[in-house]
Amino acid sequence: MTLAQTFQAEAMAHAQTAMLSHGAPTKRLFQNLQTHGGVETAKDLVKRHRYSDGFDALAQCGHLELSLEALMTKGKYASLFTDEEVNWCLDALLGAGYF
Repeated sequence: MTLAQTFQAEAMAHAQTAMLSHGAPTKRLFQNLQTHGGVETAKDLVKRHRYSDGFDALAQCGHLELSLEALMTKGKYASLFTDEEVNWCLDALLGAGYF
């Protein structure tokens, strides 16, 4: 399994957990992950300066670790994203009180 495939699998698992366990509205995110892949979906959201579906709901219930933004900041996925993309995610997470 490639790193991009591992990222996608983890992103899909997080989206499903966010929806089922925390009621976060991640259905559209899950569909985009399936259709376009995890890396492309993540890069597109950052490029458009949009938070992933469910981000606000996860922030409210204290589970931003399940967000696509948090996943993008994991060191093991550093080679998939630019510093600017990761920094944008870090700023979003900091703004939501994750750290």
